Amino acid sequence: MGMSKISSIRRGAGIAPGWDQETSRALAKLIRAGAGKRLPVVFDFDNTIVRGDIGEATLAVLVRSGLLAPESLSPSIWPPLRPPGKALLELRAGADVIEYYQALLAPTVHGHADPSPLSCGYAWAVEVMSGLRLSEVVRATRTAYALSRPGQPGIIEATPGKACFPSPVFYREMVDLLAELVRQEFDVWIVSASNVWSVRWMVLHALNPQLRERWVSRGIRADHVIGISTLLTDARNGWHKDAVLVKENPDYASLTAKGIRGLRLTSRLQFPLPAYSGKVACILDAIGRSPYLGVGDGPGDRAMLAASEHQLWIARHRENVERVTATHRRTTGGSGWLPQAGPAALPPRKAAGKRKSRRTVARIV
Repeated sequence: MGMSKISSIRRGAGIAPGWDQETSRALAKLIRAGAGKRLPVVFDFDNTIVRGDIGEATLAVLVRSGLLAPESLSPSIWPPLRPPGKALLELRAGADVIEYYQALLAPTVHGHADPSPLSCGYAWAVEVMSGLRLSEVVRATRTAYALSRPGQPGIIEATPGKACFPSPVFYREMVDLLAELVRQEFDVWIVSASNVWSVRWMVLHALNPQLRERWVSRGIRADHVIGISTLLTDARNGWHKDAVLVKENPDYASLTAKGIRGLRLTSRLQFPLPAYSGKVACILDAIGRSPYLGVGDGPGDRAMLAASEHQLWIARHRENVERVTATHRRTTGGSGWLPQAGPAALPPRKAAGKRKSRRTVARIV
């Protein structure tokens, strides 16, 4: 197998395709300086390591399969909501779970004054799965990812004629970077605002195999994946926390049938919630120190990156990379923000036939 892209940068063999030249040089320098020291590195997952959102894709599969049907949900899980400038959303026959979720991504009347608008939707996307078997969530994740093809996402139509979500596709450049960081003995963590079980399944069964293809024998550990979770209940009504159970039970950590048998999601969230500044709290709880490098793409990652010694910002292509990077540097007082221009995240779309789908996935370029 040939030398990996990041390895070629580390060895000074030139600038790897797909990376901003200045950023690739800076990354090579950071990797050389921190190699072998077990320094913590934290990554966001959705639209950072993959293009797309595995939490949304899993939610879409659960809705499409009928496991999350409006008539089966408690009224307390979706109280009446009037999004700014839109019609009232309330529990009724034929109501759309995905429409309610999307409204919760900016639910309050405060508009731009709300410093963490997306967190309500992120939390609800996990709370709404209350009562489901954990095995059903894992199976939906597997189904969502199986719709992808190399370099091309599948499209998941949650509700006929309404919003569609892409099944996530890995960025090859980010997998190369992760492989090099693991190879150079960095302590790699993933901190996501998607449900923890879907992200962990993706890491164990999709990402780690790709790392092995890059001659990395040691993948990312199950207990190094942090996401939103509820407390879990077993057949005897004992309650479990993911953050503890993943360290105590190897079968659970591996998401084997034996390890997750009998477990159901409750409606009680585990805190802190890994979104916005909550990501920093989760990092301090799990790692106990500021990361050497933080990697993320969205507003919910900025606190995590600001708390890191060095920052890699995966910028959406609609953004002016230099302008956004300068803003980060000014507001955080740091000078280490490295920009990497990437394609925009794949948004939920209207069903095929309403609008032509773009099914190709660009690399980070």
